[in-house]
Amino acid sequence: MRILFLTAAALCLAQVTATARAEYATIEEAAVITDDNVFRLESDAISREGRRLRFDVTVAWRDGFVRPEGSPPRKIIRYLTDCKTGELALASVAIYAASGQAGKTYGIAPGGWDFVKPAADSLEAAWMKKVCDSMN
Repeated sequence: MRILFLTAAALCLAQVTATARAEYATIEEAAVITDDNVFRLESDAISREGRRLRFDVTVAWRDGFVRPEGSPPRKIIRYLTDCKTGELALASVAIYAASGQAGKTYGIAPGGWDFVKPAADSLEAAWMKKVCDSMN
């Protein structure tokens, strides 16, 4: 029994340590998508907020073997877009643990968003076009 207890305690400590390492310094750092990630635009999460549209992109690791130790297995990035101006803003990033539970959410307070035009060949520009086309 004692060995089982120590093993469970060690697992809990490892999980706490991994969670601590998954924290990012900024929301922009949390929103980074690498070549080792796969992503999906969540079409059912597109909604209108005044003249802007809100949409989510789910990001996960392509392969569990390439996921750096302590990195979250999944995150959901929320964007706001103004289709008329062609600008996009990062609104929040929700980090999820391996258990599927929400870990930490990084967010920008309403009205504090920085809207910018995404680079023409970027993932963000492609998502914005798809979202804007779907709501017209």
